[in-house]
Amino acid sequence: MEKLVKVGYYLNVSDFVRSAVRDKLGVMKPVIVRRVLPKTAQNEVFEYIKSHPDVYPDEIADALNLDVETVIDAVGVLVSKKKVGESK
Repeated sequence: MEKLVKVGYYLNVSDFVRSAVRDKLGVMKPVIVRRVLPKTAQNEVFEYIKSHPDVYPDEIADALNLDVETVIDAVGVLVSKKKVGESK
């Protein structure tokens, strides 16, 4: 980083940090998490797992716009009801 300042790519370390933060913020997308009833979450998660069997809870949460905790709770119920298998 200091070498980049010395060769003139950035004015100073703060300029480098500002640029890095702007770059990261530029590619981020806002996440809107839906609040749903537990039964609704279970149904949606079950349907998603049926069509995407090797999926992780965070991927389900992203795809369905649900909170990860909600997805984990729904998966726990589905496993206890033997609707889906436990992860390996």
